[in-house]
Amino acid sequence: MQGAEGHTWLSRIGFKTKVVGLLALFLVALLVAFSLWTLDSQRQSTEAGILSQSRMLATEMEAVWEFVSVNQRTINYASDGAYEYKGLHCAIAGKSVASLFSRQSDESIRFTSLTPRNASNAPDWFEREALAHFAASSDTEYYGFDTSGDTPRFRYVRAMPVTEHCVECHGGPAGELDPTGAPKEGLAIGEVAGGMSVSIPTEAHFQAMGRSILRNILFFLGIVACLAVAIYAALSKMVSRPLLRLGESLRHVDRNPSDHIQLEPVSALYASRETDDLFERFNAMSDRLTRLYRDLEGQVRDRTNQLASANAQLQEQSCQLAAINERLKRESQYKSDFLAIVSHELRTPLTSILAFTELMEQEVPAGNERVRRQLDEVARNAQTLLEMVSNILETARIQAGSERLNIELVELSDVLGMVEASMRPLAAKRRIDLRVDFGEGVPLLSSDWEKLRRIVSNLVSNAIKFTDPGGWVRVDVGVADEGGTVLIVVSDNGIGIPPDKHSLVFERFTQENMSTVRSYGGSGLGLSLVRDLCRMLGGEVRLESEPGKGSAFTVSLPTAGPPACQVGDGAAKGDGTSFRGSDGG
Repeated sequence: MQGAEGHTWLSRIGFKTKVVGLLALFLVALLVAFSLWTLDSQRQSTEAGILSQSRMLATEMEAVWEFVSVNQRTINYASDGAYEYKGLHCAIAGKSVASLFSRQSDESIRFTSLTPRNASNAPDWFEREALAHFAASSDTEYYGFDTSGDTPRFRYVRAMPVTEHCVECHGGPAGELDPTGAPKEGLAIGEVAGGMSVSIPTEAHFQAMGRSILRNILFFLGIVACLAVAIYAALSKMVSRPLLRLGESLRHVDRNPSDHIQLEPVSALYASRETDDLFERFNAMSDRLTRLYRDLEGQVRDRTNQLASANAQLQEQSCQLAAINERLKRESQYKSDFLAIVSHELRTPLTSILAFTELMEQEVPAGNERVRRQLDEVARNAQTLLEMVSNILETARIQAGSERLNIELVELSDVLGMVEASMRPLAAKRRIDLRVDFGEGVPLLSSDWEKLRRIVSNLVSNAIKFTDPGGWVRVDVGVADEGGTVLIVVSDNGIGIPPDKHSLVFERFTQENMSTVRSYGGSGLGLSLVRDLCRMLGGEVRLESEPGKGSAFTVSLPTAGPPACQVGDGAAKGDGTSFRGSDGG
């Protein structure tokens, strides 16, 4: 959802705004890159200029030093050739010139050595690093920025090697006094005697560098601004305005589809192949839409007439369907009534057959087993037929909506005992082991006693019917949901039911297949009746089964009884809340 909202928000931004925004971002990035490049190049240029100035000053001082050294003998000899030391030597001349230069400018030049003859020429920390560097390498210069003082400065130190003119005062033997009266250091030609140190303030140079950078950036900004204005104007004339014209024309077509609109081409100066092609396609589309709209009006009239005729036919068919439905309802009601009447009428003779059969069994002598077996077969088949008729009758009443509940306190052990007593002879005859397991803590149910009996009786009868001789049938009773629900599980090891047939077994007059009907008999009403009765009692029935492994039907019923809306008037017309004891079965 957030992605869709973001896309909608972005899609509302105009084309020119997006282009200008992207262009601005690009130009800002370009400006930053140009500024960084200018800063770096100006810094390098400034450093190179300061270094060049330092080298020039050092070279000039070397020239003064060299001039005095070369002319030392001329200075110290008289015109008659007699030696007369006049106190002027290269060191004095160089230091004096450097001192005068330093006092008259911001730059400073001095000579230094690790073994200075004058304490004022002792090296500072930078010069000491430079002299140590000269001693450890073949480099002749050492430079860098010094920010340790109040004013940032550029420091430059050039190595001063011993020349043939320097040996007279600084050569060997060490300790011997030279012409100036100082002891010689014993240095050899080529050794580094000291260094020439140049110090230049950098503030003015970097200020000039800043002004140069600012001028370059302003110049670049001017170029970028002109370029942006030119691009914006070109986009407006060549892209944005034609698109706006096209969009306005499309909106007009949307509001008035029958109008014929033609776009005039853009002027030749701002026209492009893309916009001309777009305008031509729009004009062609407008022509086709106009023709289609005119044809569509006629088609709409034709379709309207056809729809009116179809609606009239549908209305007539709807009336016919209503009549057919009413007739089907009457026929369905007639069949239900017929079935209920026939089933009810069949129960009376069946009851008589069972009663007279029982009387006849009492009159048959004890030794006449053949007659007793025949009477027992008659009673058994009559009982089966009576159960089937009762199922049909109750199903008809449920479908007709006339079935009512008689709610009372029910002891499940009584219900199971009656079912076990009625089903055990059938199970014994088929050599099926029938067992009932009543769990602990099963409470009394607020339910309909007779309907509970029919549920369990149908499930047990169904299990016995579809279990081969030598099998078993189990009835287990327990509680769930902390006593709020009673579970009745009827399981067997019979033929089982395929998973795709589970939903069919609960349909009326439906069994797994016709071979089941032929082999085991039945009307297909028992499980359908179980499902309907469970629903009436506020519960449900579930099936778990696999072919060849048997089946398990689980009935879950609330101990508090069905909802009041399901009880209806039957509960009010019954005996009220009562307790059915063991003698009530």
